[in-house]
Amino acid sequence: MGKVPVIIQETCMKTKVMLLLICLWYFAAYGKETTAVAEPDSLTETDSCMALSADLSESLSLSEKTKKSVVSDSAQQHYNNWYSFERPEALYAKKYLRQSIAPAAVAALGLGILGMTEVRLQLQEELNWNKDLKVPMYDDQLRYAPIAIGIVLPLFGNNPKHKLLHLVPLVSGSYILADGIVHQLKAHTAMARPNGSQEYDAFPSQHSSMAFVAATILHHEFGEYSPWISIGGYALASWVAYARVAKDDHWTSDVLTGAAIGTLSTHLVYLSYDFISDLFTRKNLSFCPYLIEGGGGVYLSFSF
Repeated sequence: MGKVPVIIQETCMKTKVMLLLICLWYFAAYGKETTAVAEPDSLTETDSCMALSADLSESLSLSEKTKKSVVSDSAQQHYNNWYSFERPEALYAKKYLRQSIAPAAVAALGLGILGMTEVRLQLQEELNWNKDLKVPMYDDQLRYAPIAIGIVLPLFGNNPKHKLLHLVPLVSGSYILADGIVHQLKAHTAMARPNGSQEYDAFPSQHSSMAFVAATILHHEFGEYSPWISIGGYALASWVAYARVAKDDHWTSDVLTGAAIGTLSTHLVYLSYDFISDLFTRKNLSFCPYLIEGGGGVYLSFSF
């Protein structure tokens, strides 16, 4: 992610160079035509009108290109202002509440299966087809795959929704919150794993939780570009959860609850961020870190 500002600066520089070349080419190509139009003896009245019309059309076209380039350059400069907060969309709390309905239902389903021993055992017998580990499922690696996708996407011009300084607490906060809840539940439930090992930390699944944290972050940061980005992230996370049951490392209730914890924890962190952003932008608060020789600090101001 640290390479994104460098790439943006290079893109802006290339854009400016291209604009300069276009301007030089325009004056070189059309300067003589404008002079020729000014000489009434060399052109008829009809030819003069046609030349003026073509020249005006080209000028308008160049103006539109320049305008779009200026807007794009302004947007890139706005993105480079990586320390500032942005005003969240209206009714953002309602948006997170709506998106939390599905994971809350999944958590309820997982807890329901946890309380029904016969159902839990039957599901395990039907799903643990890879308990001998004959087929590699790469669940250890794929739980971080959505984050890897998020690192690659900016290289193709798809910048994340939030700036770098804000991505750090968003990503780390989501992982820390979800992991903390998972470890606390593991310690208090001390549930045995289905594979007969002497490990009593089955509920909930940490792999599933981390995979869905990564998928939800990918959804929040890049989902606006295409729904397939979100679908791909959640598909990878679902595969990780399924693999944990197929390998007989977890019960179905473990992975369902773990997936819900990862998703809901990330929603909560993003909701908290939007609340803080709304507070800073609505109350005219400004926040800006700075570096000086031998140290640094934070600039905070309030306008009223």
